Amino acid sequence: MLYQHRVDPNVPIEDVAATVGELIEEGKVAHFGLSEVGAETIRRAHNVQPVAAVQNEYSLWTREPEAEVLPACSELGIGFVPWSPLGQGFLTGTVNETRQFPASDVRSWFPRFSPEARAANQPIVDTVREVAAAHNATPAQIALAWLLAQRPWIVPIPGTRRLERLQENIGADSIELTAEELGKLEAITATGNVQGGRGTGRETYG
Repeated sequence: MLYQHRVDPNVPIEDVAATVGELIEEGKVAHFGLSEVGAETIRRAHNVQPVAAVQNEYSLWTREPEAEVLPACSELGIGFVPWSPLGQGFLTGTVNETRQFPASDVRSWFPRFSPEARAANQPIVDTVREVAAAHNATPAQIALAWLLAQRPWIVPIPGTRRLERLQENIGADSIELTAEELGKLEAITATGNVQGGRGTGRETYG
């Protein structure tokens, strides 16, 4: 899989798709993927070279893809790969409003990780913890289970450096959230309820 991880505004996406198509024909690349893209860009690229997967930020507290990107992926038969499915750690319940981030940590300048935003978003973590307790699970597992319940072609990619975290993440696949639990989680993270910008350098997809 060859991803274009950010759209270059100076290069037409059709040119990128055509170039990757040539690489695929030469056997140098197996599949074409896009990251941090909007629905229009996906359609334009797909018209030139079929897109196999789209990798955008998506989680309980970053739900922008639901409006246009997920419907486009469904229509075109494209897999969706949510990055940062645990909200840069916030949804695991390990980040509170008093935690300090070193300058080397990108969260130190993300608006959503300001002390004020973390305090305002704490009810999200409280709700995730409540659902987790009902399943004898961890908050991280519930955040991942929620994503897996959205579409069968969604495959989140949580980052992990430790084996026990990998095993914890895998355990999310066995959790089946009830309709009531899904509704509770979706209500607390609905548009307008999450405070602070994503802080990825852009607030809309290219």
